[in-house]
Amino acid sequence: MKMSQNAIITSTRNWLGRLGLLAGAVAVVLACEEPKEIGLPPTTPVDIAYSDTLTIVRETIRLDSVRSNDQSNLMVGRYTDPVFGKVQAKAFVQLTSYRDFVVTDSSTTNVTAPERIVYDSTRLFLDYDRLYYGDTLQTQELQVYRLSDSLTTTSNYDISSTARADAQPLVRQVIRPRPNTTDSLSFRLPLPDAFGRELITLANTDAGKLTNAALFRAQIRRGLMLTTTSTDKAAMLGFSTGSAVVVYYHVKGEQSTRAQGFLLSGKRFNQITADRTGTPLATLQKGQVLAASATGGRTFVQPATGVTTKLTFPTLTNLVKTGRVAINRADLVITPTNPNDVSVYIPPIVVLAEVDEKNVVRQVPSAGFPYIVPSSGPVDRTANSFISTQEVYRDTRTNSYTFELGGYFQSIISNLTPNTGLVLLTPGGQLFPTSSSTGGRTNATQQYLSDRVWRMALDGKASVKLIVFYTTSQ
Repeated sequence: MKMSQNAIITSTRNWLGRLGLLAGAVAVVLACEEPKEIGLPPTTPVDIAYSDTLTIVRETIRLDSVRSNDQSNLMVGRYTDPVFGKVQAKAFVQLTSYRDFVVTDSSTTNVTAPERIVYDSTRLFLDYDRLYYGDTLQTQELQVYRLSDSLTTTSNYDISSTARADAQPLVRQVIRPRPNTTDSLSFRLPLPDAFGRELITLANTDAGKLTNAALFRAQIRRGLMLTTTSTDKAAMLGFSTGSAVVVYYHVKGEQSTRAQGFLLSGKRFNQITADRTGTPLATLQKGQVLAASATGGRTFVQPATGVTTKLTFPTLTNLVKTGRVAINRADLVITPTNPNDVSVYIPPIVVLAEVDEKNVVRQVPSAGFPYIVPSSGPVDRTANSFISTQEVYRDTRTNSYTFELGGYFQSIISNLTPNTGLVLLTPGGQLFPTSSSTGGRTNATQQYLSDRVWRMALDGKASVKLIVFYTTSQ
């Protein structure tokens, strides 16, 4: 396989000078200016150098599994990308209660008898979270189905997961998305009365109380599937988990209408599929690797479909052949191409995560999150060395991300960290695992891999550059 290489620096300077002699002073980080005399002469010759021998290998990989369990939004719709193909998203979600469903007579604390609670209607409110990809000027038919069975609270679903749904939708409605307007913040869709009457039976029962979430799930076990039918060149939309099914009712003998909401924030996942026929990634399968030479010198990142760029540094350990080495600083600059289509987006934040020899994202044992390159170090392989992640925001002036990898590279040449490569991930939600209110163990890997469908392409050697300053002593 032909490697795509990036030469790093154009010159090497050697310098023998005077340095203050302190324990460990060889590893002092040096500025990029010419060294100055600052103390007593060293007892060991010291070289301050740039490296011109390191190589960066870029490859596009498709991760074997991408979790989409309990994501921060519900992705629905479809759009077409010239590189990533036709992408479609469906959302699967179970309802959850956000307050006790207790009905009392007006101006009293008297619990209303069931026969006096009169059902009126049910509506589904889908609230934008102002996230979209594709052409929002195109209309789409939004369809909402009832699931045939419940989602499993102990499962961690991924983007290829699915759940059975009824043959006929609860509702279908043609929509024209306007996610950036203030006068169209949500869709309001009528739902069948039979569904609403099922929800109204929770009133003044144990299943309608927050303290009995398991009982609620047992009684309202069949959630919803949200999907669209439309042209492939429409848009993918993100809806908030604050979206809700609202049941309207009144108490017999009273005039006012009341409402009880059920949030779309229970157990949930997004199914995301891509048809890459006719694109540079048409042959890329799960667990496979495409060299940059096979895709015209380009590599790609689209987290929601498991596509990302892997960077390896095969000649890094060559530095130790020159003697004892302290890496003072290593700046990795990543510059993606600007997409021609304004309806697709470059991620605002990028992190680097370790992968093993099989291109599986490494996870800190018992900690539930990936080995993300930290802000400094690491000094060991425990969770504490990786909790301060190096999250790099895109510099909008230069359209680039700059990582400082000096400490991380030092851990590799010190045989602390395996040199099996790093992948670009784009976090879109919280970074570390939390207790899941819907059951099951939250895996923080999902926050990096599949919260968003933004994308980027790295074109040619200039798209990834590395500048290394290091000190050697004999």
